Amino acid sequence: MPIETIPDLLAAYEKNFVPERAKGINGTVQLRLSGEGGGNWVLTFADGTFSTAEGTVEDPTVEASATAQDWIDLSLGKSNPMTMMMTGKLKVKGSIALATKFHGLFRTG
Repeated sequence: MPIETIPDLLAAYEKNFVPERAKGINGTVQLRLSGEGGGNWVLTFADGTFSTAEGTVEDPTVEASATAQDWIDLSLGKSNPMTMMMTGKLKVKGSIALATKFHGLFRTG
């Protein structure tokens, strides 16, 4: 199934989540995505579990801001996160530890 929208991507996150990789990880990732297909989503990790919900949360562990398309490209490995941050396409606040582990909590390919 091609991933073309944020709901497609969130479904892929849920399908490809690897609970063993998230043991001991607790926190929330607030996605603030702009542009076409954008919106706010909360991704929650709780010691080997993962859930997604539309909306916002106060004091997330990590807050990431990008366009919806840039976040999809980043998640699919089409964009480099460091390059995106240096060019202002991706802004990350909060726990750098969780931010750097994020994509490793999911199966790829």
